[in-house]
Amino acid sequence: MTSIFVALKREAAAAVAIPAVLAILFLTPALVFDVLVAAVSLAALWEFYRLAEKSGHPVAKTVGIGGGVLLFIAAPGFFPILPPREFHLVLVIGLVGLLAAFAELAASVEVASAMAGAGSTVLGLVIIALPSLAMLALREFSPRAVLFLFLIVWGCDSFAYYVGRSFGRHKLAPIVSPNKTWEGSAGGLVGATLIGAAAGTWWLMPELGPLRGAAAGALASSAGQVGDLVKSLWKRGAGVKDSGVFLPGHGGFYDRIDSLLFAGPVLAAFVARLR
Repeated sequence: MTSIFVALKREAAAAVAIPAVLAILFLTPALVFDVLVAAVSLAALWEFYRLAEKSGHPVAKTVGIGGGVLLFIAAPGFFPILPPREFHLVLVIGLVGLLAAFAELAASVEVASAMAGAGSTVLGLVIIALPSLAMLALREFSPRAVLFLFLIVWGCDSFAYYVGRSFGRHKLAPIVSPNKTWEGSAGGLVGATLIGAAAGTWWLMPELGPLRGAAAGALASSAGQVGDLVKSLWKRGAGVKDSGVFLPGHGGFYDRIDSLLFAGPVLAAFVARLR
């Protein structure tokens, strides 16, 4: 009975969240979607820092979150009235590195933990805030490109789950994520490749065409699966089941966007060649 109740909460949360995100994507100005991405990314970044702390790393959370805000402000296209400033992204990350190192010194943390804490502060920006900017670039090209990304990731997850459940025999990463199998991973790859080919054939992303659409689906979904495993690695090290408790049955913000963070830049690279 408990498992059924949890499943119902999970489906109810998804039934509300997905239409809301799609409505913002297609029915509101681009800036509204950009702000949503920034908010979710910063929330995921905070959860990552909490995981780092549970793993024993004294993270400079305020410095890291402030750096994340600066990254979005500096992102080309976030404020259309401002000129492109791609080099500012590198400057922000460098500044955060300096401030994080100083924060560890000023806080008088244990000497043996200082480097890991400063490194974790910068790592959060590199693997969460920075790749989130890819979704802004995809939205700037077309809302259809963002929907394509969602379908690749969701399709991969669904195919991987059902194939793994039916045919999974060989563990993919038993220590990090014991329920995932090579068979399920292969099923997710095939499913995402088919979705990419279909998207390139019909209205969703005809700019790519079926072959490049299939390649985009295959490569982006593979990156997304890696992103999911990386997040599981952090959670395993922190000794927690979920990164947070935002959505019932879905975990935290980081749990929801882990695959998008790795898949987004890959798809953005395909889209960049269409300009």
